[in-house]
Amino acid sequence: MIVPDPNQLSTATGQLGPICAITGKAMTFAEAIVLDNRFVCWEAYIATTGAAPATTGKEVGGLRLD
Repeated sequence: MIVPDPNQLSTATGQLGPICAITGKAMTFAEAIVLDNRFVCWEAYIATTGAAPATTGKEVGGLRLD
């Protein structure tokens, strides 16, 4: 089990969560990805690994998401 360093936690999002080890972005634990025993955000994960989403998004007409 990974226990985060208390100095690497933040409540900036309104919830307790880790700070991205690469970008410094505050995240929730639900948003965080563990990469090499460090918490990273999605953008840092993509930039570091070169991975891409397995699916593509699509526009859905008539669906209000405001």
